[in-house]
Amino acid sequence: MSFGLVLQQLDESARERGGGVYVATMTIVVFFEDAAIGALARDRIHTLAAKHPSRVILFDATQTEGTHHVEGDDWIELGAKGSNAETLRGAANALRLAEAPVILLWIAPGIGDDERFCELSRDARTVVYNSSLVDAGNAALRQLVEYVKRHPELPLADIAYLRLAPWQESVAILFDGEESPELLDLTRVEIACGSDPEGLYLLGWLASRLNWKPGSAETLTGPDGKAIAFAIRRQGEPRRIARVALTSTHSTFVAEVDPHGEMINLSVTGGHAKPPRLRAINNPGVAALVERAILSSQNDRVFQASLAAAGGILASGTPSR
Repeated sequence: MSFGLVLQQLDESARERGGGVYVATMTIVVFFEDAAIGALARDRIHTLAAKHPSRVILFDATQTEGTHHVEGDDWIELGAKGSNAETLRGAANALRLAEAPVILLWIAPGIGDDERFCELSRDARTVVYNSSLVDAGNAALRQLVEYVKRHPELPLADIAYLRLAPWQESVAILFDGEESPELLDLTRVEIACGSDPEGLYLLGWLASRLNWKPGSAETLTGPDGKAIAFAIRRQGEPRRIARVALTSTHSTFVAEVDPHGEMINLSVTGGHAKPPRLRAINNPGVAALVERAILSSQNDRVFQASLAAAGGILASGTPSR
Protein backbone atom coordinates (compact mmCIF):
# COMPACT_ATOMS: atom_id res chain seq x y z
CA MET A 1 0.00 0.00 0.00
CA SER A 2 1.66 3.23 -1.18
CA PHE A 3 1.01 6.50 0.63
CA GLY A 4 3.01 8.76 -1.66
CA LEU A 5 0.07 10.15 -3.64
CA VAL A 6 -2.10 10.42 -0.54
CA LEU A 7 0.53 12.37 1.40
CA GLN A 8 1.13 14.57 -1.64
CA GLN A 9 -2.56 15.46 -1.85
CA LEU A 10 -2.66 16.22 1.88
CA ASP A 11 0.37 18.52 1.47
CA GLU A 12 -1.31 20.31 -1.43
CA SER A 13 -4.45 20.78 0.65
CA ALA A 14 -2.38 22.26 3.49
CA ARG A 15 -0.70 24.70 1.09
CA GLU A 16 -4.08 25.75 -0.32
CA ARG A 17 -5.21 26.38 3.22
CA GLY A 18 -2.34 28.82 3.53
CA GLY A 19 -0.58 27.12 6.42
CA GLY A 20 -3.40 27.77 8.86
CA VAL A 21 -3.87 25.48 11.82
CA TYR A 22 -5.91 22.37 11.11
CA VAL A 23 -7.79 21.15 14.19
CA ALA A 24 -9.46 17.76 14.57
CA THR A 25 -11.10 16.33 17.67
CA MET A 26 -10.40 12.72 16.70
CA THR A 27 -9.08 10.36 14.05
CA ILE A 28 -11.87 8.04 12.90
CA VAL A 29 -10.59 4.79 11.40
CA VAL A 30 -13.27 2.78 9.59
CA PHE A 31 -12.97 -0.76 8.22
CA PHE A 32 -15.59 -2.58 6.15
CA GLU A 33 -15.66 -5.28 3.48
CA ASP A 34 -19.24 -5.03 2.20
CA ALA A 35 -20.18 -2.35 -0.35
CA ALA A 36 -23.68 -1.75 1.07
CA ILE A 37 -22.29 -1.32 4.58
CA GLY A 38 -19.63 1.01 3.16
CA ALA A 39 -22.25 3.24 1.58
CA LEU A 40 -24.05 3.54 4.91
CA ALA A 41 -20.77 4.18 6.74
CA ARG A 42 -19.73 7.01 4.41
CA ASP A 43 -23.03 8.81 4.84
CA ARG A 44 -23.12 8.47 8.64
CA ILE A 45 -19.47 9.35 9.18
CA HIS A 46 -19.77 12.44 6.97
CA THR A 47 -22.59 13.60 9.25
CA LEU A 48 -20.55 12.92 12.39
CA ALA A 49 -17.41 14.59 11.03
CA ALA A 50 -19.41 17.68 10.08
CA LYS A 51 -20.30 18.11 13.75
CA HIS A 52 -16.97 17.00 15.24
CA PRO A 53 -14.06 17.95 12.93
CA SER A 54 -12.17 14.72 12.41
CA ARG A 55 -9.66 13.06 10.16
CA VAL A 56 -11.36 10.04 8.65
CA ILE A 57 -9.27 7.11 7.40
CA LEU A 58 -11.59 4.69 5.65
CA PHE A 59 -10.28 1.22 4.76
CA ASP A 60 -12.47 -0.15 1.96
CA ALA A 61 -11.85 -3.89 1.66
CA THR A 62 -14.05 -4.04 -1.44
CA GLN A 63 -11.35 -2.10 -3.34
CA THR A 64 -7.86 -3.32 -4.18
CA GLU A 65 -4.67 -1.87 -2.74
CA GLY A 66 -3.55 1.26 -4.55
CA THR A 67 -7.08 2.64 -4.87
CA HIS A 68 -7.42 5.89 -2.97
CA HIS A 69 -9.59 8.98 -2.65
CA VAL A 70 -8.80 12.15 -0.69
CA GLU A 71 -11.13 15.04 0.17
CA GLY A 72 -9.42 18.09 1.67
CA ASP A 73 -7.56 17.54 4.92
CA ASP A 74 -9.97 15.23 6.63
CA TRP A 75 -11.24 12.40 4.40
CA ILE A 76 -8.97 9.61 3.16
CA GLU A 77 -10.16 6.40 1.54
CA LEU A 78 -7.78 3.52 0.83
CA GLY A 79 -8.44 0.24 -0.94
CA ALA A 80 -7.73 -2.55 1.55
CA LYS A 81 -8.68 -5.73 -0.27
CA GLY A 82 -5.87 -8.18 0.40
CA SER A 83 -4.05 -5.87 2.81
CA ASN A 84 -2.54 -7.59 5.82
CA ALA A 85 -2.80 -6.45 9.41
CA GLU A 86 0.63 -4.78 9.60
CA THR A 87 -0.01 -2.81 6.42
CA LEU A 88 -3.31 -1.45 7.69
CA ARG A 89 -1.89 -0.45 11.05
CA GLY A 90 1.09 1.20 9.34
CA ALA A 91 -1.27 3.18 7.10
CA ALA A 92 -3.41 4.29 10.02
CA ASN A 93 -0.37 5.43 12.01
CA ALA A 94 1.12 7.26 9.02
CA LEU A 95 -2.08 9.16 8.28
CA ARG A 96 -3.59 9.77 11.73
CA LEU A 97 -3.23 13.09 13.50
CA ALA A 98 -0.93 12.73 16.48
CA GLU A 99 -3.01 15.00 18.71
CA ALA A 100 -6.36 13.40 17.81
CA PRO A 101 -7.30 10.12 19.59
CA VAL A 102 -8.15 7.16 17.37
CA ILE A 103 -11.72 5.86 17.24
CA LEU A 104 -12.01 2.53 15.40
CA LEU A 105 -15.30 1.69 13.69
CA TRP A 106 -15.02 -1.98 12.81
CA ILE A 107 -18.00 -2.90 10.59
CA ALA A 108 -17.09 -6.44 9.58
CA PRO A 109 -17.23 -9.99 10.95
CA GLY A 110 -14.36 -11.50 12.85
CA ILE A 111 -13.93 -9.11 15.73
CA GLY A 112 -11.35 -10.63 18.03
CA ASP A 113 -9.96 -13.33 15.74
CA ASP A 114 -9.21 -11.16 12.68
CA GLU A 115 -5.58 -10.05 12.77
CA ARG A 116 -6.49 -6.84 10.97
CA PHE A 117 -8.85 -5.91 13.78
CA CYS A 118 -6.33 -6.89 16.45
CA GLU A 119 -3.68 -4.61 14.93
CA LEU A 120 -5.95 -1.62 14.32
CA SER A 121 -7.51 -1.83 17.79
CA ARG A 122 -4.08 -1.60 19.47
CA ASP A 123 -3.99 2.15 18.82
CA ALA A 124 -7.68 2.87 19.39
CA ARG A 125 -8.96 4.79 22.37
CA THR A 126 -12.45 3.46 21.63
CA VAL A 127 -13.86 0.68 19.44
CA VAL A 128 -17.35 1.11 18.01
CA TYR A 129 -19.04 -2.04 16.73
CA ASN A 130 -22.45 -2.75 15.19
CA SER A 131 -23.21 -6.41 15.82
CA SER A 132 -26.67 -6.48 14.21
CA LEU A 133 -25.52 -4.69 11.05
CA VAL A 134 -22.78 -7.29 10.60
CA ASP A 135 -25.08 -10.25 11.34
CA ALA A 136 -28.84 -10.39 11.98
CA GLY A 137 -28.30 -13.62 13.91
CA ASN A 138 -26.20 -13.88 17.05
CA ALA A 139 -22.82 -15.02 15.72
CA ALA A 140 -21.34 -11.49 15.68
CA LEU A 141 -22.57 -10.87 19.23
CA ARG A 142 -21.01 -14.16 20.37
CA GLN A 143 -17.69 -13.01 18.89
CA LEU A 144 -17.98 -9.70 20.72
CA VAL A 145 -18.66 -11.42 24.04
CA GLU A 146 -15.56 -13.57 23.65
CA TYR A 147 -13.41 -10.62 22.64
CA VAL A 148 -14.48 -8.54 25.65
CA LYS A 149 -13.70 -11.44 27.99
CA ARG A 150 -10.13 -11.40 26.71
CA HIS A 151 -9.78 -7.61 26.54
CA PRO A 152 -11.96 -6.07 29.29
CA GLU A 153 -9.76 -2.98 29.45
CA LEU A 154 -10.60 -1.61 25.98
CA PRO A 155 -13.48 0.90 25.93
CA LEU A 156 -16.03 -0.51 23.51
CA ALA A 157 -19.57 0.28 22.44
CA ASP A 158 -22.11 -1.57 20.29
CA ILE A 159 -24.64 0.40 18.25
CA ALA A 160 -27.10 -2.48 18.65
CA TYR A 161 -27.19 -1.84 22.40
CA LEU A 162 -27.43 1.93 22.07
CA ARG A 163 -30.61 1.57 19.99
CA LEU A 164 -32.41 0.20 23.05
CA ALA A 165 -32.85 3.50 24.92
CA PRO A 166 -36.56 4.00 23.92
CA TRP A 167 -37.36 0.46 25.08
CA GLN A 168 -35.45 0.72 28.32
CA GLU A 169 -37.37 3.92 29.04
CA SER A 170 -40.67 2.24 28.12
CA VAL A 171 -40.05 -0.65 30.52
CA ALA A 172 -39.18 1.85 33.24
CA ILE A 173 -42.48 3.68 32.63
CA LEU A 174 -44.50 0.44 32.70
CA PHE A 175 -43.16 -0.37 36.16
CA ASP A 176 -43.14 3.13 37.59
CA GLY A 177 -44.78 3.71 40.96
CA GLU A 178 -47.01 1.06 42.48
CA GLU A 179 -46.20 -1.44 39.71
CA SER A 180 -42.51 -1.62 40.62
CA PRO A 181 -42.90 -4.67 42.94
CA GLU A 182 -44.19 -6.61 39.93
CA LEU A 183 -40.64 -6.59 38.53
CA LEU A 184 -39.70 -9.01 41.29
CA ASP A 185 -42.61 -11.28 40.39
CA LEU A 186 -42.01 -11.65 36.64
CA THR A 187 -42.50 -15.16 35.27
CA ARG A 188 -41.98 -14.65 31.53
CA VAL A 189 -40.35 -12.23 29.07
CA GLU A 190 -41.13 -12.23 25.34
CA ILE A 191 -39.22 -10.05 22.88
CA ALA A 192 -39.93 -9.67 19.16
CA CYS A 193 -37.18 -8.04 17.12
CA GLY A 194 -35.89 -7.82 13.57
CA SER A 195 -32.35 -8.90 14.54
CA ASP A 196 -31.11 -11.07 17.39
CA PRO A 197 -28.57 -8.73 19.08
CA GLU A 198 -31.15 -6.11 20.09
CA GLY A 199 -33.35 -8.77 21.67
CA LEU A 200 -30.45 -10.40 23.49
CA TYR A 201 -29.18 -7.05 24.73
CA LEU A 202 -32.63 -6.08 26.03
CA LEU A 203 -32.98 -9.40 27.82
CA GLY A 204 -29.41 -9.07 29.12
CA TRP A 205 -30.19 -5.58 30.38
CA LEU A 206 -33.22 -6.85 32.31
CA ALA A 207 -31.21 -9.76 33.69
CA SER A 208 -28.36 -7.52 34.84
CA ARG A 209 -30.73 -5.04 36.52
CA LEU A 210 -32.84 -7.72 38.25
CA ASN A 211 -29.97 -10.07 39.14
CA TRP A 212 -31.26 -12.92 36.98
CA LYS A 213 -28.79 -15.67 36.11
CA PRO A 214 -28.79 -18.09 33.16
CA GLY A 215 -30.85 -21.18 33.77
CA SER A 216 -31.48 -23.17 30.61
CA ALA A 217 -31.85 -22.43 26.91
CA GLU A 218 -35.30 -20.98 27.64
CA THR A 219 -35.20 -19.81 31.26
CA LEU A 220 -33.40 -17.47 33.63
CA THR A 221 -33.26 -17.84 37.40
CA GLY A 222 -34.18 -15.04 39.81
CA PRO A 223 -32.42 -14.29 43.13
CA ASP A 224 -35.05 -16.38 44.93
CA GLY A 225 -34.43 -19.39 42.68
CA LYS A 226 -37.64 -18.91 40.70
CA ALA A 227 -37.51 -19.59 36.95
CA ILE A 228 -38.32 -16.80 34.47
CA ALA A 229 -39.16 -18.14 31.02
CA PHE A 230 -38.08 -16.14 27.99
CA ALA A 231 -38.54 -16.21 24.23
CA ILE A 232 -36.93 -14.10 21.50
CA ARG A 233 -38.51 -14.30 18.07
CA ARG A 234 -37.76 -12.60 14.77
CA GLN A 235 -40.35 -9.98 13.79
CA GLY A 236 -40.31 -6.49 12.31
CA GLU A 237 -37.61 -4.33 10.80
CA PRO A 238 -33.95 -5.33 10.99
CA ARG A 239 -32.09 -3.77 13.93
CA ARG A 240 -35.32 -2.77 15.67
CA ILE A 241 -37.36 -4.03 18.60
CA ALA A 242 -41.02 -4.63 17.69
CA ARG A 243 -42.55 -5.79 20.98
CA VAL A 244 -41.69 -6.55 24.59
CA ALA A 245 -44.11 -8.40 26.89
CA LEU A 246 -43.36 -9.00 30.56
CA THR A 247 -45.73 -11.25 32.50
CA SER A 248 -46.03 -11.46 36.28
CA THR A 249 -48.29 -13.60 38.42
CA HIS A 250 -51.00 -10.95 38.25
CA SER A 251 -50.48 -8.82 35.12
CA THR A 252 -48.99 -8.52 31.65
CA PHE A 253 -46.99 -5.42 30.70
CA VAL A 254 -46.54 -4.76 26.98
CA ALA A 255 -44.63 -2.19 24.92
CA GLU A 256 -45.04 -2.53 21.16
CA VAL A 257 -44.61 -0.49 18.00
CA ASP A 258 -47.84 0.85 16.52
CA PRO A 259 -48.76 -0.13 12.91
CA HIS A 260 -47.25 3.10 11.56
CA GLY A 261 -43.94 2.60 13.32
CA GLU A 262 -44.10 6.03 14.93
CA MET A 263 -45.23 5.33 18.47
CA ILE A 264 -44.72 2.78 21.24
CA ASN A 265 -48.01 1.56 22.73
CA LEU A 266 -47.79 0.83 26.46
CA SER A 267 -50.47 -1.40 27.96
CA VAL A 268 -51.08 -3.24 31.22
CA THR A 269 -53.72 -5.94 31.56
CA GLY A 270 -54.73 -8.11 34.49
CA GLY A 271 -54.64 -7.15 38.15
CA HIS A 272 -52.80 -3.86 37.53
CA ALA A 273 -54.71 -2.93 34.37
CA LYS A 274 -54.31 0.65 33.16
CA PRO A 275 -55.53 2.62 30.14
CA PRO A 276 -53.16 2.35 27.15
CA ARG A 277 -50.50 5.02 26.80
CA LEU A 278 -48.48 6.20 23.81
CA ARG A 279 -44.87 7.34 23.55
CA ALA A 280 -43.18 8.75 20.50
CA ILE A 281 -40.33 6.60 19.22
CA ASN A 282 -37.15 8.58 19.53
CA ASN A 283 -34.76 6.71 17.24
CA PRO A 284 -31.62 8.84 16.82
CA GLY A 285 -29.70 8.36 13.61
CA VAL A 286 -26.62 6.18 13.43
CA ALA A 287 -24.37 9.25 13.43
CA ALA A 288 -25.87 10.33 16.76
CA LEU A 289 -25.46 6.80 18.13
CA VAL A 290 -21.80 6.71 17.07
CA GLU A 291 -21.33 10.05 18.82
CA ARG A 292 -22.94 8.65 21.95
CA ALA A 293 -20.77 5.53 21.70
CA ILE A 294 -17.62 7.62 21.60
CA LEU A 295 -18.69 9.73 24.57
CA SER A 296 -20.08 6.92 26.75
CA SER A 297 -17.83 3.93 26.09
CA GLN A 298 -15.30 4.91 28.76
CA ASN A 299 -17.64 4.30 31.68
CA ASP A 300 -20.86 2.61 30.53
CA ARG A 301 -21.04 -0.07 33.20
CA VAL A 302 -24.68 -0.83 32.40
CA PHE A 303 -23.68 -1.77 28.84
CA GLN A 304 -20.86 -3.94 30.14
CA ALA A 305 -23.22 -5.73 32.53
CA SER A 306 -25.85 -6.17 29.81
CA LEU A 307 -23.28 -7.61 27.39
CA ALA A 308 -22.00 -10.03 30.03
CA ALA A 309 -25.56 -11.15 30.81
CA ALA A 310 -26.35 -11.57 27.10
CA GLY A 311 -23.21 -13.69 26.83
CA GLY A 312 -24.38 -15.87 29.70
CA ILE A 313 -27.76 -16.33 28.01
CA LEU A 314 -26.04 -17.35 24.75
CA ALA A 315 -23.77 -19.76 26.61
CA SER A 316 -26.78 -21.42 28.23
CA GLY A 317 -27.83 -22.84 24.87
CA THR A 318 -29.72 -20.12 22.95
CA PRO A 319 -29.30 -21.40 19.37
CA SER A 320 -27.60 -19.46 16.57
CA ARG A 321 -29.94 -18.32 13.78
